Amino acid sequence: MRTNNTMKAAVSAALFASLMSSAFAPPAFSQEPAPMRPAKWSDEKTDCSAFKKEPPWTIGVSNYSLGNSFRVQMFEELKFAAAKDSRIKEVVITNSDGSVPKQLSDIEDLLTRGVDGLLVTPLSSEAVAPSVEEAVDDGVPTVIFNNEIATDKFTSIVWADEYRFGWLGGNWLKEKLGGKGNVVVLEGMAGTSTSDLRTRGALEALGDGVTILARQPADWAYDKGKAAMQDFISAYPEIDGVYSQGGAMSQAAIDALTTAGKPLVPVTGEGYNGFLKTWAANKDKGFASIGPDEPTWQSVEALNQLVACLAGETIEKWHEIPISLITEENLGDFVKPSCPDDVWANTKMDYETIKTLYKCTD
Repeated sequence: MRTNNTMKAAVSAALFASLMSSAFAPPAFSQEPAPMRPAKWSDEKTDCSAFKKEPPWTIGVSNYSLGNSFRVQMFEELKFAAAKDSRIKEVVITNSDGSVPKQLSDIEDLLTRGVDGLLVTPLSSEAVAPSVEEAVDDGVPTVIFNNEIATDKFTSIVWADEYRFGWLGGNWLKEKLGGKGNVVVLEGMAGTSTSDLRTRGALEALGDGVTILARQPADWAYDKGKAAMQDFISAYPEIDGVYSQGGAMSQAAIDALTTAGKPLVPVTGEGYNGFLKTWAANKDKGFASIGPDEPTWQSVEALNQLVACLAGETIEKWHEIPISLITEENLGDFVKPSCPDDVWANTKMDYETIKTLYKCTD
């Protein structure tokens, strides 16, 4: 029996890895937006010979929030990858809970502690920039991910085209509505470039024929998304579609519509399992969606860049990761009915780790 279970686990893990590598290939469209890269984007490389250190290494991480399940899994991905690298002695993760002063203090504390390398998700691209510059000046290689930074004095940045993320959902919604209709918009965390760029991409793709009734930041969170959607439903009797830039907010929007006895209009989403399960459960009832999907494993890419730098290698200064797409056709490959809502589909953790971490029941 133990042998059979082991074989079953191995087959399950192999299948999971195969699905992740094949079905999450970047989508191709006949119409595509131009890349919305940061103004200073270049093919520049960083020669890390001056940063080279003998392992083991202590990695410092300054995170601005664990306020939604995407960010929680993003850091589980980081811990999973770091645990497999024998050169890494310790990963020290700080969380500023959405406070810029706290994040600045966290970075200063990590540098005082003498970390060998630094990973930063900046809450404010402008306010955090001087701390990043200080770290690099102090000889600490610093890799940015999950947001932009208002300086080019960093070692590397792991970057996703958030404008394209928004454009993909907005373009699909426009086509679904025939180019006209009334739409409400659920945004992410106010003031972050991720939220701003996703909304900009969506609005520009939706075009002039679609009326934007209202926009509301909801921090990519279910509870705030549901409250905002309930307000929208109360204020606007005719809503034809919902542009949501986060999966938990998308699930919340569907739940709010259902509770209010409203028809399930098209709602954009992403690879949040709660939303994917809701999408699958309503697919036969005519509900339609699309899921541009930013990977939770971007933290692993950032760690890989940092580790390569500490090893003295030359690395990309600007490192782009793909925005993938979940569609009506491949939804079944990614929804996990036996796992909780908070699992994200686009992961590099194997299924046995996901199953243990989230207590999936299969």
